[in-house]
Amino acid sequence: MNERNEIRPVGASGSTYDQLFPVIRATLEAGISVLLLGPPGVGKSSMAAELARSMKKKLIDIRLAQKDPAELGGVYFPDRETRTLELFPPSWVKRACGEPCLVFLDEFNAAVTKLHQAAAYQIVLEKRIGDFEFHPGTVVLAAGNREEDNAIVTPLSSALCNRFAHFEMRPDTDAWLEWAAANGIDENIMAFVRTYGDEVLFTVSDEHSFPTPRSWAMASRVLAHVDPEDAKRALAACIGVPMADKFHKYMTLYRKVDAAGIIGGRTKADFVRNSEPSFIYAAIFAVAACLARSAVPDAHLENIVSFITSPGVEPEYQILFLRQLRNRAQELFDRLKALSSFRKLAGDLVSLRSSLYLS
Repeated sequence: MNERNEIRPVGASGSTYDQLFPVIRATLEAGISVLLLGPPGVGKSSMAAELARSMKKKLIDIRLAQKDPAELGGVYFPDRETRTLELFPPSWVKRACGEPCLVFLDEFNAAVTKLHQAAAYQIVLEKRIGDFEFHPGTVVLAAGNREEDNAIVTPLSSALCNRFAHFEMRPDTDAWLEWAAANGIDENIMAFVRTYGDEVLFTVSDEHSFPTPRSWAMASRVLAHVDPEDAKRALAACIGVPMADKFHKYMTLYRKVDAAGIIGGRTKADFVRNSEPSFIYAAIFAVAACLARSAVPDAHLENIVSFITSPGVEPEYQILFLRQLRNRAQELFDRLKALSSFRKLAGDLVSLRSSLYLS
């Protein structure tokens, strides 16, 4: 692969989704517009939707670069009776004026014209379009990509920039895996991302397809529908050929885990002889996924505790496994809490990580 097409891990600049969410919400509630920058597919749109839900506001999602300026600022028509120009606003403006909304201006700095910027300036600075003033509870969140992510970026005027509070988001493996477990992302993908971390969750590439939190979610949906013999090709279409090759090699290891045998007590995983983190992660996600989709009799519950307390399984792996169960198999998780062996494990972990929230 030549240097131009080499995949490059994202830098550590910026803050994570979880770190930014409360401070961005507080900023918006203070009546200050926000500009959120970050690489493609990192979750900016998801944050806008979640902010709107948490603030109990209607979401108005506007892809700025895909809109004609008239779709932002409206169109003026002559009024023959008054001999003046009358503004006909877009439908979104009426919603923003009639009730509290979160106006999300996505792709804010992607090839926007001076006319776009003029309309955006009025939206951000004055919370209105023409004579149509927004509802007092309407807030404005803009989002865009960064120059270093090979995205098309148009410099914004200093006057417009100065009207925003600026934040930068970066990918975060732990936060994404929490989201992935709650949203049914393929367990093989979660195991792979947990094993290799940020270097596979997001990478910058000049190729058309490359891994991002968004493209991994796309890949998960594709894997649920594509025939196994076409899986690698379909995966490459979402995350790129290099990452699809790496994922395929990892799956060779993942498939060696006999999850059903471990749960049934017919086999045991040897984490002493095979202590590679990749194998331990593969076993944890494989067993957790099997438990989430299978009925487990009471007689097999102790086998689950034996598996996760096997020699060689450190507390960080145990916590990860229990989080997977809590997110994907709550009923089974509650049944396990009836076992004294499980309660002992939980007590030991709580003493190490009070953030586990097992109760």
